[in-house]
Amino acid sequence: MDIPGIIRAETQGGPGWRLLSYTAKEDGIQEGARTFDILTLNELFALLEAGPDVSRAFTEREKFLHSGGWQSWSAGWELAEGERLPRKVYIIPELIKLTNREGDRPQGGDTTGHFIMYIRSGDYYLCVASLEGGGPVSYRVNSRHDRIGAELYCPGKVWAGGEKMAELHVFLARGFFQFKDYLKKIYAQDFSGLAFLSGGENDPFGDRRPGGYASWYNHYNRINEKIILEDLAALKSNDNLLKLRYLDRGRPLVFQIDDGWENAVGEWEVHGGRFPRGLTPVSEAIEKAGCVPGIWIAPFIVTKGCKVFSEKPEWLLRDKKGKPVTAGFNHLWDGRYYCLDISRPDVLACLKELIDRVIDAWGFRFIKLDFLYAGLFSGGFSRPGAPHEHYERACALLCARTKNAAGLPVAYLGCGLPLGPSFRHFPLSRIGADTRETWDWTMVKLLGHTGRPSAYISLMDTIGRSFMNGTVFINDPDVVFLRSRNCALSETEKETIALVNFLLAGQIMFSDDPAFLSGQDLALTRRVSELCDILSGDEYGARRVDRDVFFLLSRSGRRAGLINLRKKSYALDGTKEGDIFCKLSGAAPGTALVDHCRRDRRGGLSFEARSVTIFETAV
Repeated sequence: MDIPGIIRAETQGGPGWRLLSYTAKEDGIQEGARTFDILTLNELFALLEAGPDVSRAFTEREKFLHSGGWQSWSAGWELAEGERLPRKVYIIPELIKLTNREGDRPQGGDTTGHFIMYIRSGDYYLCVASLEGGGPVSYRVNSRHDRIGAELYCPGKVWAGGEKMAELHVFLARGFFQFKDYLKKIYAQDFSGLAFLSGGENDPFGDRRPGGYASWYNHYNRINEKIILEDLAALKSNDNLLKLRYLDRGRPLVFQIDDGWENAVGEWEVHGGRFPRGLTPVSEAIEKAGCVPGIWIAPFIVTKGCKVFSEKPEWLLRDKKGKPVTAGFNHLWDGRYYCLDISRPDVLACLKELIDRVIDAWGFRFIKLDFLYAGLFSGGFSRPGAPHEHYERACALLCARTKNAAGLPVAYLGCGLPLGPSFRHFPLSRIGADTRETWDWTMVKLLGHTGRPSAYISLMDTIGRSFMNGTVFINDPDVVFLRSRNCALSETEKETIALVNFLLAGQIMFSDDPAFLSGQDLALTRRVSELCDILSGDEYGARRVDRDVFFLLSRSGRRAGLINLRKKSYALDGTKEGDIFCKLSGAAPGTALVDHCRRDRRGGLSFEARSVTIFETAV
């Protein structure tokens, strides 16, 4: 489609693959959202020279849409035709800022997408993937009319004639693993900076997933030096998951201090009452224990309780009325929190000083940078430019250090980050909502918050964004739970979380206090660890079968299974997704590695609620 002011160029990237490049025709100002192309499914099929069997598959079979999601906590799973996400968060409207892009208001039957979106029919994937070569790309997908609109949201951006505005890779893939392989070619992501965290050469089964401890999902922000050092010492006290899979195998292990160490969010000084000796002795103890010291920071936000809010009001990003721009709501921080104006040189200088202090003075080498999406809000910036340009400069500054003063490597974990504008800076990133030690959070669910902390939502994102693991990011799915104390999850639910995270993501984190693991907890831990060893050495993917139900597949074809996240058992009898039924029903009795499946007299299969079943299959 001819869009005024924009030049589109096409390049063939191979069979069923086109690169579409967009440049500004002349100098001008880009205000707000700007549509730069509109494509129908038929136009895409013609562009990709797809055969009649492809267009017939998308016409005759049910289609599923994966909209990509704006940031880590946006919904990251497929939607069937007719399914919609909640459009409004009631009672606490600030929660919508945690999942939806600013200015993101879909019309009529549109669904908004971002960065990488695809439409799937059977095992055909029709994908539009942005390289974010200009500004952040969003999509308006109208399933009723089979139409995809592509737009840029760059308020304040001044485009020069001939300047690149966007790059879209449009391709058709057959099967989950071909889909992943194409994405790997497009993004050519460099994960070499994370090699010091993997240590796969020391693992007899070749497991290279980074992993470690994080204080959040047990203590939350109620931490102090005593608690942290006790948890550190307890790692070697019994056969917990981190000891079995990392310490006993001589593999690197992260030990990360989460929120609660600071005076206030936005005031990044050590809380003297909780850490009276400061953080340096704690990081030294972590290094002495053979672990990589880690720490949590939220660099782009401030709360009313921090000094910046009261003493440096000029540092706050403000709207047209002069009010601080709200970034979201967190009940643990007394409600609303606000955005810094990251276009200001003095704010950037403060962030650089903070990172240098964290690395060199305090001794941390694994830095979790959270709530990063707050860097993409618009407002009255002190310097000209669009939000994504200020965000790019700030992220480059934050991640510039790759070694500390002693020459030891440093890594960064991005969280709550806009996926497209961030992947070049944060190859290790959270790709889903926070988990929780309960299956779901009913009260927040009723508010319509799709990014709510819950084990269920975290699993949905881990499964839904598994195609990004090893292609765009090393996916951090959040923590696993194997404890009974202070945890409402059943043993089957804990097993499901652990195995799904292991198979479909790229990092294993753990928040349990090892000192309080029971004999039953340790038995579950041994079983999970043994299963991880058996399942190592292959690559896994997932494909939706029904709502909250997914087919688990392996690249080698040696294993297959089913993930059922429903609160009731799920029956599979061949009337829906018959190829999957044949694969699973054909598995010989006794070949189940994880068995939560029953066969009825007619040959149908019934899978237990909130479980994963995995079969060894004939290739």
